[in-house]
Amino acid sequence: MPKRHNHFKSSSYRRKICEKIKTNNRKPSLITFIRTCIFFTVISLSLSSCGSVGADYVMPAPPQEIVITETHISVSLTTPTNTVFINVTEYDTEQIVKNITIEFREPVTYIGFTIEVLSDNPNYEDLPRNETSFQRYNETILQYYTLRFLTQAADKITNVTMSFAIDKYVAPKKGEGVTLVLYRYDGRKMEEYPADKFEEDNAFSYFNTTTTGSAYIAITRVVTPEPWWSVGVIIAIIMLLVVLCIYVCWRFKLANRRKKVKN
Repeated sequence: MPKRHNHFKSSSYRRKICEKIKTNNRKPSLITFIRTCIFFTVISLSLSSCGSVGADYVMPAPPQEIVITETHISVSLTTPTNTVFINVTEYDTEQIVKNITIEFREPVTYIGFTIEVLSDNPNYEDLPRNETSFQRYNETILQYYTLRFLTQAADKITNVTMSFAIDKYVAPKKGEGVTLVLYRYDGRKMEEYPADKFEEDNAFSYFNTTTTGSAYIAITRVVTPEPWWSVGVIIAIIMLLVVLCIYVCWRFKLANRRKKVKN
């Protein structure tokens, strides 16, 4: 009996040893698996962030043959800031872009950009090309511009607010107004941004518009058609005046006849 008991003890001992060895062998495998998962997660996040940066569209320079004037602006700041206000007239007094406010998602110390006046739409962009393209909207293209950011800080831009001055007498006829239309190309499609008129004086109308980066700008003149019912109102007024004149003349002649009869 004692021998069997010892044999049982030795068998139990060996079994425990084997289980311990197996457990110890599993631990490195589990650790390796966790490390592998962490590694691939980090790599995936890195690649996705790189992909999003690489997907940002950098607007190319327009062909030189259609560039009328260029205004280069660069600003260096001693203190990093998230918002930069630039008075464009200090660089070019005749620019229709009067000032620009640029907002960044993190502080910057330098920003550079170019405003270009164009004689035509760049061939590789889907902007309105001439008057015929806007005839159904009663709009006429007046001028093309570009706003191109030239520094790495462009990737940090969240908002760009521009103030424009448009000559009021570009469209002096009654029923015409000046509307500013801004188009931004993101590498796939053209998006239209509205412009709001906020002030005017004897010479200019002033507009604000907001975009999120580099942009192509088209300024259009909008002709506001007269409402259809206004023609009917005018005709009715004319007819009423004619009837009134006939009635007055008839009353005048009748009064003269009565005077003659009395005499």
